[in-house]
Amino acid sequence: MFHVGTLQSKDLERIDLEHLWHPFTQYRLYSKFDCPLIVDSARGFELVDVDGKKYLDGVSSLWCNIHGHSDPELVEAIKSQCEKLCHSTLLGLAHVPILELTEELLKWTPSNLSRVFYADSGSTAVEASLRMAFEWWQKQNSPVARKKKRFASLVNAYHGDTLGALNVGFNELMHSSLKPLAVQSFTVPAPHVFRFFESMSAEDALEASLSVLNSLFDNHANEIAAFIIEPLVQGAAGMWIHPAEYLREVASLCKKHDVFLIADEVATGFGKTGEMFAVNCAGVLPDLLVLGKGLSGGYLPISAVAATEQIFNGFVAPVEDFKTFFYGQTFAGNPLAAHVAKVNLELFRKRDLLGKIKSNVEYFSSLLSDSLSTLKHVDEVRSFGFMVGIELTQGVGERKPYPPEALACWKVVRRARELGVVIRPLGNVLVLMPAVAMGREELKRLVEVTVEAIELELG
Repeated sequence: MFHVGTLQSKDLERIDLEHLWHPFTQYRLYSKFDCPLIVDSARGFELVDVDGKKYLDGVSSLWCNIHGHSDPELVEAIKSQCEKLCHSTLLGLAHVPILELTEELLKWTPSNLSRVFYADSGSTAVEASLRMAFEWWQKQNSPVARKKKRFASLVNAYHGDTLGALNVGFNELMHSSLKPLAVQSFTVPAPHVFRFFESMSAEDALEASLSVLNSLFDNHANEIAAFIIEPLVQGAAGMWIHPAEYLREVASLCKKHDVFLIADEVATGFGKTGEMFAVNCAGVLPDLLVLGKGLSGGYLPISAVAATEQIFNGFVAPVEDFKTFFYGQTFAGNPLAAHVAKVNLELFRKRDLLGKIKSNVEYFSSLLSDSLSTLKHVDEVRSFGFMVGIELTQGVGERKPYPPEALACWKVVRRARELGVVIRPLGNVLVLMPAVAMGREELKRLVEVTVEAIELELG
């Protein structure tokens, strides 16, 4: 029997099933696994469970791992910082790691952003960006500005799970019971031919969606504080991709109508689209850029909002004007997380990671096209960079999603795990999100096992 500390693997399994409450996990399904996957260690792009079995990490540990697990330089960064300072608040104080990270981060972000606010997760960073945008308008000495009390977002957007983020990322399936607590944003459909504009060409769908977008701004711009968008790829919605032209038009309308543009790059940032940030692919300059997940390379929790000087200055005034930004978390900008995040960014440059990413994206895309797109139970493969959504169909050659009770995606994920690869289900969509530093051999294995799992489970 394999031992971990004083507990054997069976003891750990019992504790998991009897006492641990996993996020985003349906327990009727979780208990159907022959045994939970309990990770003991990881190296490179593989996870190792308590029984010593290895699994390729096909979702980069929930879309955050960049350089692989146990990278020596990142591990050393944490060790060295532990000897100096493990934690100090940012409330009225600063520390060396956060200042070094800020200087390095601003070398990568769009040129119009000059201030960085730190938080401890993607959701709390989104909350900060919404508060910044809303409060900026409310703190203006103008009745017209103070009418801006709503947000706009894409249909089925996902921006986190706190209540503020819920308002701009309301999903009926996940959040219907929370509707009494939500003040939902104005929502518009992105030009997805598969989802919203099935009978149209991509060009007609873009035109139709832009018509809806323009109508929103024409009729409600005076009410909208900010438009928040996952640029180019809506991740948790099912890897829905919209063209750069659409993102550019959103940015143009925001500028024209005095609406702040919030780019939520918690999921899309740090190389996943082939560029450091998805907004770079479209040449867009957001007013607020929300970052998380890959900021620390996936090693410690830290997130950030990069803002323009204009937004920052909206909170600078005499004390009696009460314009302070009253928001933050105890561990926001933690020194350990800040230092490893700085080293993570330095490794992008040192290892020419963006150059390697662009080469591997082409290889990965061809693998997906050649191997997955031709499967009879695959309706569509949506990919942008390393972000992949595989839409399944129960009717060969038809657009006929599997019903939830069929457990189609769950069965494929279970089979892939048996074959030594971790992927995730998302409704009727299988999600692949490899670490951006993953090599071609691992990328090929990821696709091959996914294909095998689909064929074994669905025929």
